[in-house]
Amino acid sequence: MNATTWNFPEELLYDTHYQWIKKAGNKILFGLTPYGHAITGDILYLVLPPVGAGVDGGGACGSLEAGKWVGRVYAPASGKVTNVNEAVLCSPALISRSPYTCWFAEIELARPEELGELMSAAGLRSWLAEDMKANA
Repeated sequence: MNATTWNFPEELLYDTHYQWIKKAGNKILFGLTPYGHAITGDILYLVLPPVGAGVDGGGACGSLEAGKWVGRVYAPASGKVTNVNEAVLCSPALISRSPYTCWFAEIELARPEELGELMSAAGLRSWLAEDMKANA
């Protein structure tokens, strides 16, 4: 795999957990990038925080299971969960079909400045290139 072959929309932000983040006012939506899906495989089970839950930026807030692999879902920023994508919870396979529209949850930001710690698409490509070299 090569980091330059993946589609990472410029208008989104990204974290080191292979997640995309879309800012809308004082809220964000987040989900799994196609690259994240490629390394995890088809997601069979997804657990997300309930509406009203507080989450810490960079902290685990859920989990996903893909075949023989179980991983964590991380909150890209601190705040309160205001919405959860029930369609994705019921059918995690939707993520593979449309990763940039199949968001996990919406978070009302408690500390908007945390978004400055996330990467642009160019930053993600650079980080992925280094990550792939280190894990080759």
